[in-house]
Amino acid sequence: MKKIIPPVKKKLFGMNMSDGILYKVATYLVLIIFGFVFLYPIIYMFSVSLMSNLDLVDNSIEWIPSSFYTFNYEMTWKALKLPGSYLTTILLAGTSTLCVIISSAIIGYGLARFDFRGKNLVFILMIFTYIVPKTLFFIPRFQIFTELGLKGNIGALAVPALTGQGEQAALFILIFFQFFRMMPSALEEAAYLDGAGPIRTFLTIALPMVGPAFIIVGVYAFALYWNETFLTSFYLDGKMQTVPILLGDIQESFGQVAQSSGGGDFDKNPNMNFTEAKAFAGTLISILPLALMYLVVQRWFVESIDKSGITGE
Repeated sequence: MKKIIPPVKKKLFGMNMSDGILYKVATYLVLIIFGFVFLYPIIYMFSVSLMSNLDLVDNSIEWIPSSFYTFNYEMTWKALKLPGSYLTTILLAGTSTLCVIISSAIIGYGLARFDFRGKNLVFILMIFTYIVPKTLFFIPRFQIFTELGLKGNIGALAVPALTGQGEQAALFILIFFQFFRMMPSALEEAAYLDGAGPIRTFLTIALPMVGPAFIIVGVYAFALYWNETFLTSFYLDGKMQTVPILLGDIQESFGQVAQSSGGGDFDKNPNMNFTEAKAFAGTLISILPLALMYLVVQRWFVESIDKSGITGE
């Protein structure tokens, strides 16, 4: 019996604890639980989006619809004005993301590598703009944008992002600030000795070393601007309609599209009525580009998070 216990113990707990069966079972169990928590809403929305109104009121149908009802997606596609609204949203989110990356990198490098009078005040004001609700600045920004002619065009989002006042700009600046702080200063000193100035050092030495920050900020900022509805609904003045904005008005727009499409009478055909199934279909359609984007960049995104732990001098 004594000869059996050590191999069993070694197999259960492993040599370093991390290679034991119990550790692996506990790890995968935790991952499955957390994965289910995140995936459950998506699975539920997808299941309901394929149901007709008759399936929704049928208590015997819970997860699997009686038939795959694609009418919800067909009408929601028209209500969201796709694929045109996809292009508009990509243009707004992409331009704003590019502007916020440029400004955050420049400001973050300046705060990390240069000492100047009022630097602490800049940090305080930056944190203040991050923690204060954005509705507090709505009226003055609205008046400024109107006077500058930015209201109703892409400049309402791009100009603030380019000047360090975009959505969550303080967070993105701090991310670049921390990455530049971790960068070894010896490299910059060597560049200065070779005759390089601050701008050339920033472009040729600093920026290539903080590649992970570009990926982190880019992915987060693009998703943030893609889902933005408060600023876009007011500052764009309805002249540029994004997918999330149309999704918020999907009930009204669905009725208009359904009537113009000649799909039938609402009273005679219960499946023409607006239901949560169509709302779920619209939600899945709206997040589809973000999901595809993350599938493409997830490998570099995870590697960037891992590399963010390196330390310099």
